[in-house]
Amino acid sequence: MFKFLPKIRLKTIAGAAALSAVAAMAFAPAASAESPFHTGVWQLNTPEGPRGLVVSDWLVFENGLPKRWLYRRAGTNDANQFDFFTRSMNDSGYTPVGIRVYRTGDNAMKYTLAPKGEDPIEVSAVRLSIPNFENSCLSVEKKGKRFYGNWVGTEGSKLKKLNVSKNRLTIDGEARKVSIAEVRVGRMGITENGKPIAFLTDAGGDYAVLQWFKPGVTVEQMQDPEKEILDFASEEIVRNPGGTCDRQIESRLKAMK
Repeated sequence: MFKFLPKIRLKTIAGAAALSAVAAMAFAPAASAESPFHTGVWQLNTPEGPRGLVVSDWLVFENGLPKRWLYRRAGTNDANQFDFFTRSMNDSGYTPVGIRVYRTGDNAMKYTLAPKGEDPIEVSAVRLSIPNFENSCLSVEKKGKRFYGNWVGTEGSKLKKLNVSKNRLTIDGEARKVSIAEVRVGRMGITENGKPIAFLTDAGGDYAVLQWFKPGVTVEQMQDPEKEILDFASEEIVRNPGGTCDRQIESRLKAMK
């Protein structure tokens, strides 16, 4: 896996537990069927020097892995400005740090971190990668088939090996008969004996997240396009062992000046 550590980091503070939130989400596909503007590899121009920023359609990466979920704030999505709530992987509610992306050119933006109760931190950024879903390996558009097959666990995940087929989930050699169906672009809902047990969500790049539900999640909640479940029993990041996106990202980051 590639490694990068932005000088500017988001705080990791667990929010109050919540089952769901209104979905003015980055999960909603763009009207033009392209990835959101922020998807890609960026150079942040900080006072301390250039720093890498890697963002998929709905996750900010840290240390080479998906880390911060992005939830688009309703009413702020015009042609240039996009405001997001954030949630850290395995937290049960929003992290009190917002992100704003303000497009200043076809491949340039202002990137703002806004910790609650503190002064926002704003830097300029330039794109190092190719935009749009057909060329960006960080996009999740039109990649539903990639869910099926073999995955391996990453740092912090309990499982070591995962195999996904249309009616079977095999974790470290133990097979479970399940039903898997797409509930939205980039996300599969998994049920066992008619009960929802997990999402398998495309994290962009070579990664996906197995999001295990707490007891009580209904089929209606799992499939609801208007609300987003925030509180999971656990979220395990898995990697496609045959993926090539990490190498592409590493190559882009080497282009920083």
